[in-house]
Parts: sequence; C-alpha cells; structure tokens
Amino acid sequence: MLLGSAGTGKTCLKRSLMEEPFNPHTTSTIVSDVSSVRPFEHEWQTRRNKWSEATEDDEIKELARLFKSSLSESSSHVSSESSLVSASLDVSPAKSSAKPSDLDAKIKSLLKRARTYKATESHVQPFLHIWDCGGQPVFLEILPAFLTPRTMFLLLFDASKDFRERWQSRQNTPDGEVLFGEVVNESTSNLMAKWMSTIHSYLMKHSKDDSRRSYFMVEHNIDDTSSPSLYCVGTRGDKLNEERKEEIKKQIQSLYQKKEFSDLIKDVLIVDNTTSGRGEDEDPSITELRGAIDDFINNLVVKTPVNWFLFRKVLQELKQNIISVSDAIAIGEACHIPARDVPVVLKFYHELGVLLFYPKIKSLTKKVILSPKWFVDTIGKVFPLEKGWRGGKKWYLLRNKGILVQSLYQELWQSSGIDPEEIIELLVHFRLAAPVQTEDYDSTSKQYFLPAVLQGYTGDPNEVRLGYELRASPVHITFSTGYVPPGFFTRLATTVATNASVKLNIDDDTAAPVYRNRVCFSYGCPSDDIVLTDINQAIQVDVLRYVPEGLHPVPFKTVCLQILELLNECCQKVEDTLDIYHRRDPYMLLGLYAYQKSSRKIQYVCQCSPSSEVHYINDFDAKKQTCFDPVVYCKMKRTPRSLTINESMWFKGNLSQEKHQETPYSGKTDDDST
Repeated sequence: MLLGSAGTGKTCLKRSLMEEPFNPHTTSTIVSDVSSVRPFEHEWQTRRNKWSEATEDDEIKELARLFKSSLSESSSHVSSESSLVSASLDVSPAKSSAKPSDLDAKIKSLLKRARTYKATESHVQPFLHIWDCGGQPVFLEILPAFLTPRTMFLLLFDASKDFRERWQSRQNTPDGEVLFGEVVNESTSNLMAKWMSTIHSYLMKHSKDDSRRSYFMVEHNIDDTSSPSLYCVGTRGDKLNEERKEEIKKQIQSLYQKKEFSDLIKDVLIVDNTTSGRGEDEDPSITELRGAIDDFINNLVVKTPVNWFLFRKVLQELKQNIISVSDAIAIGEACHIPARDVPVVLKFYHELGVLLFYPKIKSLTKKVILSPKWFVDTIGKVFPLEKGWRGGKKWYLLRNKGILVQSLYQELWQSSGIDPEEIIELLVHFRLAAPVQTEDYDSTSKQYFLPAVLQGYTGDPNEVRLGYELRASPVHITFSTGYVPPGFFTRLATTVATNASVKLNIDDDTAAPVYRNRVCFSYGCPSDDIVLTDINQAIQVDVLRYVPEGLHPVPFKTVCLQILELLNECCQKVEDTLDIYHRRDPYMLLGLYAYQKSSRKIQYVCQCSPSSEVHYINDFDAKKQTCFDPVVYCKMKRTPRSLTINESMWFKGNLSQEKHQETPYSGKTDDDST
C-alpha cells in the first residue's frame, strides 16, 4: 500500500517497481488504484524477467501448478483436481441466485483450461495487490477502513523539500497541468509520524492465543504469523547529492527512533524514479526496495487449500463488482468448501486486499465486494477535488458546509450497482457521515454531515465568534502517540453531531465557517457554543455562552461538565468504530490481532500567564478536584495556585469572583508547523 501526501510520486514509484520508463506527466491518483501484479524476483521468472501486471494466463497457470503440487503431496487438507471434478454439486437454488449448473460449468471450464498447461515450476508464484492511494487530505480520512496486517506499507515523502514545512495538496491532471490545492496546517513530519503511529496501533500483532483461534485453522494447521511492515521512501532523489540523502535519512529516523512504533519501520530509502526502466543504470535503492518486498512476500506465504484458490478464481470469473454472501457460499460449496468455512475464506482474501467483506456492517452483512477499486471509487464520488465540484445548491452545500443531500448521493450512486442508501449507511457506520437536519435544504430530504469533504482550517485555534458572556478555558484531548490519529477528528465530529442535545451550528449567518478540522456545535437551549479544533497534537475544546448567566436556566459550569462527559462518550464510540475496522474475530480469522488503543487523556490548559506557550495543569484527579482546593500546579510555576474563573468551569463548586478574575485566553499553539 502506497501512502503519502498528494504529489509525492506514489504512482511513479509503482512504475519504477514495474521497471516501466519514467513518465514526468503521470496523472494523480484519485481515491485509489488497485493492481494485481506478479512481483518476480530472483528465481521467479516471467516475461522479460520483470514484475508484470497479472494476466488471465498467469492465474490459470498458477492453478495448474497448484494442482500438480497438491497431487504430489499427501496432504489431507488439500482438495485434489480429481475430487473437485468428480464430486456432485450440492447447491440449493432457493438459497442462492447462482445456478448450480452455471457454477458447475465455470469450475469445469477452469479445470479444463488448467489441464492444458504443463506446470513445470514447483516454487511459489505470488500475486501481489498494489494499492496506490490518493494523497489528497480528504482521502486519508477513509483509508483506515482498508488497512490490513498482511500489508507492506510504503510511506512516501518528497525528499527535496523541508519535511518540517506545511505541505500542500497537489494534483497532476491528464493534460499535464499541475493544480495546487490547500496548504494544510500540518507538516510532512507530523503527517508521517501520525501514519506510522496509526498503522502500528491498528495493525501490529499484540498477542497470539491458539486457544482462541478458529477451529478451522487449527484443524487444518493453517497459521498466520504476518505483521505489517513499513518503509519510508523519499522521492525526487535526482535532486539530491549523496550527502544530503544521508542527512534526510537521519532526520526521518529521528521521527520514530524513540517511539513505540519504531519496530514497525524497517528502513528509510531515497529513490530516483527518473532512472526507472534503465536496467543497470537504475537507482540501486529501487532494486533494494524490490528485494525488501520480495523478502516480505516470502515471510507472508501461508499454505492454503487449493480449493480456496479455485474459489477465488471463480469469483474473479464472475466479472461482477458485488455478489451476495449466499452466492459466495454456493460457489464455496461447489469448490468443496463447507458453508460454515466460507466466511473464513472471505476474510482471508479480505486481508490480502483481493475483495472486501464486512460481516459486522449491517448494510454489507450479506454482500461480498469483489472489486475493491470499484467500491472505493464509488465512495470517492462524493469526495471530488477542486475541479470536480459542480454548480448548483446541492454541490454548494457539500463544498461549503459538508452537507450531502439525498438527491445528490442518489444521482452520484444510482448507476453503481448498489443501493445508494446502502452506501450512505456504510459511511454512517464508519462515522464518515452523520444524519442531520439543517434549514438549508428541503426538510423532507435526508441530509448527512460529511466533514471530510471540507477544506482544512489554518487560522488561530483560539479565534471564536465575538460577543460571548462566558468562556471556559480550553481543554485538550490528547493521545499517547502525541498526535490526533488520522480520521479520528472527523469521526468525532460526526459522532457529536448525532447527539440529541447537539446541533451543527451552520444555519446562523453569524456562525463560524465549518472546516474538516474545526467544527462548531450548538448545545442546549438557549444554546451554548462548542468549538472542536484539531491542532494536530490534540483536539482543542472551547465552550462559550452568549447569553447572560442569569438568563440561562442551566449554570454554565453544569453545561461544561455535561459537555466533557458527552465528549468522553463520543471519543469512546470513535475508538470502538476504529476497533471494529481492525478487530480480529477469533472464530473468523487466522490468529488474533488486537487493536491497541491509543491512551487518551483530558488535559486542562493552564492560564497562569496569558502570554505563555500552551501547557497544562499538572495531573490530578479531576473528579475529586473542587474549586476550593488551592493545589493547582503547572510546569511554568512551582508554587500552587487557585483556579481562575475560566478554569473553574470544568470543576465542581463555585469560586468567589472577588478573589478570582477571569483570564482572557490568548495562548500559542505548540505546533512545529508554524
């Protein structure tokens, strides 16, 4: 899986791995591009002795080789060709739209074609799926749903630029034009560290407990010892001398050397894609990267039944984007895979990126997506880049307020082959969208909030709507990784938006604009403002009251405490959702992978001095703390002090306004990108 910000050369690197000539006018990948490749190296021989796109002949030849290999072994768990051909099919038409006669014909046709090849190789001939992922900020939001542990990640960065600078979205168009998008309020180094941390926390194997493994895997002695691997790959190496390359490698290594995810990163390479396809003149780093992928594949090989491969091949022969699980079970039974084991096989191939199977998602429980590229591209139709926006009120609402109305998504997805309502349900399940009701469109039409489609906010996180009567000091939601996990903030925003006491604050003309990383909500009635801002290292929470305290039925302090509890519940829901992406059901899968949640904390921004950099009140038990306890410390002052009026809003009890004056907040964010 190729990751990295837009314009770093992911597609060019893919061409380099394939030894295709360098193309300076490569078109940017939108959403993703999924390719099936035969990564031949060393003893693997193929056309011109190079990596190549997998063909139909490659698949059939591999099937023939597997049959030859299985017939020569006395393995009880491998179904032979003769048993597959001679046995009768036992498929119930009432349970499936797939006709037994059609399945029988397809399988026999495949076996007949396989017999025409003389399989000579006895070694493994792998198929590699390359996901070339779009790097625009909006598409990074949906990627966590497609991460799997049986993956090597290539995290790309532009080595010719200072990776501490804020990076800018870039798109190469088919006509050779380069479009520069938003300048993101985040440095390349921050972005890379966040992805390293995210991949580690979602996918690294935490433990393996054979007692919880699937009975099927134990019975057939099928094991999975794979864990993800990651290489940091700097591009545009042609613009750097060797000394500068070494400096950059050390800078990148400093990002992760002392981090918990350091074991995930295998190496840092800087490549020159302009040398692609030049044979002996090719950049040695490209050759080294191919070798690393070769080694990863060798460690990834898992012996599986031949009828699993036949099952996958039959699915491929259907030439369909999506089928029902009942059809998949019928095909599995035709390939001599018991119905109870078909979900195991589907999840196995899901892990390999061959197909997508989400048994825990209500709208997709009974479906198998055979074309991941089609599915991701279908979802991506509501995430167009700047030139993809069209006119009209529906597109205006999506572009400026993140509101997707029913008539628009039905228009976009009506010819996709899947019910548009099922796609929107998927987005809601992944917390990429939330059902809302606004005054901007027909109230009889369904409306959904998709913050991921919006532009990013690059202004002062402390800037708020003027005219407030009371303002609590900011609190920060921090993570043990030191970064807000990719995709966490937008999912938190959609989760908060679904709360019955909360309304998305976009209808009022005086409301602040909404952004991908900054959203304002109204809470209660009369309403108070909740402003959530992703400041990279933390999520900042601001709560403000715009009516006099005496005119509001609920004390502002009570509201602040309620909001804190609300946010804690919403954060937990987001973590649970991300957990579902990567949770390994011990009955279903090959071994146990545990999602290691990042430790999350609420930190209270200290207001001991309006001009100091952002820092926190020292750790204490917030539930036991009251406004009367003069035991507040911070790193700036050694002596204890009492809470300010602003700070006291987060704690029980009341302060005397004669003793404690309200402190205006004007802290600076501790962000290395500014």
